[in-house]
Amino acid sequence: MRRALPFLFLVSLLPALAPPAAADQPQALSADIGGQPFVSDDDGIMLIPIGETFTLSATTAGASTYPPPKTRIDRLSITCDGYVPDRSFSLSAEALSRSTCDVGFTVGRKPYGEDPDAEFRLDKNSPDNRFEVTAARGKVIEGRFTFRLKDAKGTPLTIENGRFVAEDRQY
Repeated sequence: MRRALPFLFLVSLLPALAPPAAADQPQALSADIGGQPFVSDDDGIMLIPIGETFTLSATTAGASTYPPPKTRIDRLSITCDGYVPDRSFSLSAEALSRSTCDVGFTVGRKPYGEDPDAEFRLDKNSPDNRFEVTAARGKVIEGRFTFRLKDAKGTPLTIENGRFVAEDRQY
């Protein structure tokens, strides 16, 4: 038994030593948020589909670099059900108004790590909200989106011309 312990220990470490999931497709996400360009890069985008639910999140391009950028880091997050693996699909304003859907945009703050300057959530009453997957190839999806958000005081924020290519990079 004592001879087997080192072997079992090494076997238990194998998952931790495995390389991260291969990136087969470069990711990209861009949108006009409040009239200003928002761009994320390959390292700042994460797609997590679980069953019929998905989360697509993105941070300002360069946010994952070291040392961290001196500029503010904004974050966009889209979560909803209605995900259909390997197929294109569309979520209308009505579908996005369900309690299972949420979109959030956080305006970052300098210095990094402090409370954000502003937080916006999906205005579920807006008829302009749309999310569409226009192409699905294996673990890669691409599409477009438009949202109307508001902060706790009701201040509106428009997200237009949103486009993305994202890959599920989970194991």
